[in-house]
Amino acid sequence: MNRPGSDLDPARTEPPARTPVTSYDPAHLTYRWSPAIGAFAHQYDRDLQLLVVWSGGRAHEAEILERVAADFMVLARIEVRWSPEKMVNDFERLYGQTLWGTSPKHEEVGDGPFLLLILEDHAPAYSYRQNVTGYVELTNVNVARVKAAARALTGGYRIHSSNNIREFFRDATLVLGPERLHEIIAQDGPADGTSVLAEDVVGSHGWDSLDQVFRTLRWTSRYVVLRNFDDLPGSLEDDHEIDVLCDDQTDLAAVLNATEVYPGPEGAQFRTLVGGEEVFFDTRYVGDGYLDTEWQREILARREWRDGQVAVPRHDDHLFSLLYHAKVQKPAVKPAYVGRLTQLALDVGLPEQVARTLTQDEVAASQLDGYLAGHGFTVPLPVDPAVHRNAEFLTLFRLTPLADPPLKVATAELWQSAKRSPVARALGRSRVVRGAYHRLRSAVHALKDRRA
Repeated sequence: MNRPGSDLDPARTEPPARTPVTSYDPAHLTYRWSPAIGAFAHQYDRDLQLLVVWSGGRAHEAEILERVAADFMVLARIEVRWSPEKMVNDFERLYGQTLWGTSPKHEEVGDGPFLLLILEDHAPAYSYRQNVTGYVELTNVNVARVKAAARALTGGYRIHSSNNIREFFRDATLVLGPERLHEIIAQDGPADGTSVLAEDVVGSHGWDSLDQVFRTLRWTSRYVVLRNFDDLPGSLEDDHEIDVLCDDQTDLAAVLNATEVYPGPEGAQFRTLVGGEEVFFDTRYVGDGYLDTEWQREILARREWRDGQVAVPRHDDHLFSLLYHAKVQKPAVKPAYVGRLTQLALDVGLPEQVARTLTQDEVAASQLDGYLAGHGFTVPLPVDPAVHRNAEFLTLFRLTPLADPPLKVATAELWQSAKRSPVARALGRSRVVRGAYHRLRSAVHALKDRRA
């Protein structure tokens, strides 16, 4: 059941606010029930979709175009030509896969030039549908119907489409690049003929600059740069490492054209080329235990834009996540963080005495413990074992639930396993063993009473 007031609450019958589609933000996309159409609708003033006819299906191109034109305005019709040397990488990135260079997709759907259609739906309706991966999600039913008909014509998966506006912006930005996509969205009428684009997925040959990276992320990904973002999207002169939080680590790496670093922080660090130099992304994701899962979701939902280009945490999320990083995830506070934490604390309205002494253990523990517990957050165990856990500092917490350390968890699991073993069950039935256990327990209780 949906909570009253939630984004998918059917009781909300007012029409959604009409936000310009050029202001699209994947972190702020919402759907509400529309009684007028008997379906869900998002808040943007236009609904845009894409449909791809891979080269293996282009024999039916004329029929597909006729069917599409009956339901949609075709804003752009583009023949896209990917280079043979980057084709596997292009497919892996478009489909959000790990960049292993092993995708057989081009063998399944064709490796020649393909047709890309940018569509506008003037009567969009969203309902729940199950996609090919098994996920049930809100889907533009008009696109789903056309895609099913086109696949019936071509056979197999020689047709690709966006299922919703979020997928449209992700896929179209990767294939076209943000500037070209913006030009297509800005035009008034339907496409005039077919144009040709002989380019790989944006960034496939390396990124020109961090500015290009973040312009691409603007429409493709839910992420925040967690800290040290003051100079972004400029150059990284000293530290070529960017700490990010996202909702899907594999997909973000695919968008960034980034491969995992070996050796490196386990399952967390990825590298890509920017201006011919390696840039590393320490990539944390929702549910990885780096921070409380619900807190991670809220940080992403509340994200703000620095100079309209880089997604960063809201001031309070920045303060408390940086304090958590400095005190819980590090053995000592970096000198550079002291002044930054003080200023952030003053910015969010903490008393000056607290702000000036925030990195002291007792003050930091009091503020962080109170913040986490007050919001229902916990201190989880990170999936990445390389993340430091300052156990001594955490002993100062009184209110926040702490996940047990790995050794305690492993010991408990071994004990539970041992208790269920045949040997343990046989011992449990022994009168001698049970008698010895009860005598030992009585002796322990007597010792405790004498000490009290």
